[in-house]
Amino acid sequence: MADVRLSSIAKSFGALTVVRNVDLEIASGELVVFVGPSGCGKSTLLRMIAGLEPISQGKLMIGGADMTDVDPAKRGIAMVFQSYALYPHMTVRENMGFALRFAGMPKAEIAERVASAAKILELDALMERKPGALSGGQRQRVAIGRAIVRHPDVFLFDEPLSNLDAELRVHMRAEIADLHNRLKSTMIYVTHDQVEAMTLADRIVVLKKGEVEQVGSPLDVYNRPANLFVAGFIGSPRMNFLPAMLGAAGDGKVEIAIAGGDAVVIDWAGELPVENVRVTTGVRPQNVRLAADGEPGVRATVELVESLGAETVLHLRLSGGDAVLAVLPGQQALRVGAAVRLTFDSAALHVFGKDERRIGP
Repeated sequence: MADVRLSSIAKSFGALTVVRNVDLEIASGELVVFVGPSGCGKSTLLRMIAGLEPISQGKLMIGGADMTDVDPAKRGIAMVFQSYALYPHMTVRENMGFALRFAGMPKAEIAERVASAAKILELDALMERKPGALSGGQRQRVAIGRAIVRHPDVFLFDEPLSNLDAELRVHMRAEIADLHNRLKSTMIYVTHDQVEAMTLADRIVVLKKGEVEQVGSPLDVYNRPANLFVAGFIGSPRMNFLPAMLGAAGDGKVEIAIAGGDAVVIDWAGELPVENVRVTTGVRPQNVRLAADGEPGVRATVELVESLGAETVLHLRLSGGDAVLAVLPGQQALRVGAAVRLTFDSAALHVFGKDERRIGP
C-alpha cells in the first residue's frame, strides 16, 4: 500500500489543455473513484499516474517518492483496463503468471502468488481453461488476478466493467468492493457511471473539462453538491432544477418562491439575503411528492407515467412551463393529462446562485 499525491498536475496536447492543475491526496488503503462525463480527463489523469502519459506540469508522488518521470514498470502500480487483454492461447494460470515469468521470478514464487490470487477471486476451478471458455465476468476476474499477483502498491482500474451486461456489472461491482476490503490496498478507479462511484468509493473525485469540481465521500457529494454540474451528475434520476426567488424570512429562515407555486420557508445556515434574488432551486425526484389538501404546493400536469411496481416515476410539467421528475413510492393511479399539486421536502432543497455555485441551505 502507498499514498498518492498529485500537485498541480496538468496535461496538454500542443495548445490543447485537457487536465488543469489537479491537486489531490489519496491516502494509503483508500479507494478513490474518478467520475465524470466522456472527455472530462479522468482516464488521461489515470494514465498519467500509471506513466502511460507524460505529465506536462506538476508533480506525482507515490509512497513518498517522486514518480513524475519514473518508468511505468518502476512505479509499483498495476492497471486493469476496460478490455481484458488476455492471451487467448494461454490458460488462466498462464495468463495470471505471465508478467512474473517475464520478470524472471522463480517458478515456486509464481505458483504461490497465482494460487493465492486465484483463491481470493474464486478462480481455482478455472485455472486450466483458456479465455475462450470463460464468461465476461470470469475474464475480468482473471485480468484483476493478473494485477494482484504483482503485489502492487497501487491498483488502477480504467472502466473495468464497461464491457459487461447490467446484471454482471452489479455482481462485479460487489466483487471489487469485497476485494478492496480484503486487500486493504490503495485503489484508483475510473468510471463514467455515477452508480459505480457511489457504491464503490471511499471518496469521489468529480471532474469536468479537465478540472476537479468536487472531492468528498459519496454521501457528502450527494447531499451537498458544490455546484449545478455536480448536483445534476450525481444521483439517479438526475436532480430537478427550477428557477425561484429567494428572500429573507427572519430568524435564520428564508422564503423560496417557485414560479406558479406557493412560497415555502426553510432553515438557512448562511448569510440571509437582503432582498429577493433570483436563484436555481434543486430538488431530487425522490423528494418530490403530491401535496395534501391545504399544503403549500405548485400546480403541474402529468405528461408520462412509468409504473415500475415498487415505485412510480412521473414526468410532469409545472404551470410555469418547467419540467419536473418525481419518484413516488408504490403504485400510483394517475393518468397522462391529470392535474396535480406538487410539494417538495423542504429539508432536501438545494439552492444555487447565479455563478451556479451552491449557496445553501
